[in-house]
Amino acid sequence: MIWYDGGIKPRRPDELLPEEAMGEWDGGIIFEGSKGKLMAGLFGRNPTLLPTSKMKQAKLPRSKFPFVPGGSEGHQQQWVKACKQGYGAYTSSPFSIAGPLTETVLMGNLAVRSYNYSENPQKGSHDFPGRKKLLWDGKNMKITNFEPANQFVKREYRGAWKNALI
Repeated sequence: MIWYDGGIKPRRPDELLPEEAMGEWDGGIIFEGSKGKLMAGLFGRNPTLLPTSKMKQAKLPRSKFPFVPGGSEGHQQQWVKACKQGYGAYTSSPFSIAGPLTETVLMGNLAVRSYNYSENPQKGSHDFPGRKKLLWDGKNMKITNFEPANQFVKREYRGAWKNALI
């Protein structure tokens, strides 16, 4: 997964025509696979095969997973219902999938928060001197190649709050 943020965008796919928008105004997603590319808006809205001409001939399979009833609020309701029902209750996004995905997305946040912590800052440079690949050790919950980023992984509680944790 490659995360772009702060106005930094990926290279425009060659498959897009000049008049075709890349993503949506608030962001987007590009999936690159061995058989082609899929572009979507934020949260996966309006998925489109690239080049867009492929959409006319594509026979998209029906999803084996049903849509969550109730729109965006339906996900929260499904989660609450599963919590009440207990272990084994159905959710369309189980922790076995959502947990690692969340960890990946949080890595993007660590990269953004760590951007300004460069050993050799060069103001005005266009090569983004703060950009670096962060290596994550999930078992030990830490970045292994850039110690300043670890300050954002866990917080240090002060004073009486140290004893207030459950």
